[in-house]
Amino acid sequence: MSGYRFRPEQRLRAPKQFSQAYERGRRLGNECFSANVLPNDLGAARLGLSIAARTVGNAVHRNRIRRVIRETFRLHQNELPALDIVIGARSQARDAEAARLAASLTKLWKKIATECAT
Repeated sequence: MSGYRFRPEQRLRAPKQFSQAYERGRRLGNECFSANVLPNDLGAARLGLSIAARTVGNAVHRNRIRRVIRETFRLHQNELPALDIVIGARSQARDAEAARLAASLTKLWKKIATECAT
């Protein structure tokens, strides 16, 4: 099961990493989420979260969405190419159930894997 851990080195944290993904990355999305995707040279996918309070609401809603994103990324990380991925939530994610969020993210991970494979 160690292949499914979400390690600290798989996280985007520095503002420069986010800005590079926004400026030079490719934009993908669906009804609940948007993704900015930029290839990296690290051999593994990395995840950054940008969940705006204006879009989603209070901290309880934002943290619930973050947990679902991290969990689905953890389960699908081995299917993704070496990319820096910044996920943003859209307003439809606010009231969606966890199962709908997970299904939407699963579709997004597959879309990223097929369209951004190098």
